[in-house]
Amino acid sequence: MQEKSEFLSERDVIDINALASSIADYYFPHGQIDPIVIADKNNITSSFGNYSDSFDGLLECEDNDFHIFINLDRLQQAYSERARFTFGHELGHYFIDDHRNSLLKGLSPSHCSFTGFKSKNRAERQADYFASCLLMPETSFRKYCFQKKFQYRIIQELAKKYGTSISATALRFCSIGNHPIMVVYAYDKKIKWYWSSSDFRFRWLKYGKDKLPEDTVAGEYFELNRKITTTEPVFAMDWFNIKYSHQAELPFKEHCLARDKHTLSLIWEE
Repeated sequence: MQEKSEFLSERDVIDINALASSIADYYFPHGQIDPIVIADKNNITSSFGNYSDSFDGLLECEDNDFHIFINLDRLQQAYSERARFTFGHELGHYFIDDHRNSLLKGLSPSHCSFTGFKSKNRAERQADYFASCLLMPETSFRKYCFQKKFQYRIIQELAKKYGTSISATALRFCSIGNHPIMVVYAYDKKIKWYWSSSDFRFRWLKYGKDKLPEDTVAGEYFELNRKITTTEPVFAMDWFNIKYSHQAELPFKEHCLARDKHTLSLIWEE
């Protein structure tokens, strides 16, 4: 069962959010963040090329100069959501002191990254979280969410506003949104990770990471080949490890994005 501490520590969340948000506010106090401009202003060169499946992005340090490589074979085009996030991720390796200093001192090889919160490596998750905070600065994000009733549409609107993916936007909402939600990613019926707002009612999933609950929208996608594109009602007992019987039928909502062997579920209580 994956605990939040395995994803990122509370200290990491606080420190990286403060660092990335301050950089975003300094270079782009208004409008969408352009990570390429931030790199240019810090004398970090970059190139977009075709590098097969070697990496999503890579930060190289040679003679104390930094260069970012973005792999278009995996990220489609230079300004796609994934390319923007990957560029922000590589900037994380530069701006997070421990990462940059390790490269400068030759203690760490060039960072070959596969982004999108898939890595179990702490440094990679730190850089992923940095990218999320950089592209979706806290002040403007909170302002947009203020007094809005949560529904899946809010995540879609935020993703469009900041040029980010649904998964990155939902995880950012977990941290600083105005309504508690949980995000669960599964691959081939196995839960790979989950993350929730600090004030989300339930902490543990029904079967932990061992099994995707079958009576959920995500579960039915795998078990019944049933793909639903709308927000659906579920009960607390469908998703969570229930401690008290009166909690079993608490109503929740689930919006599940499903493709091939992947599902991403957003779950919230109204």
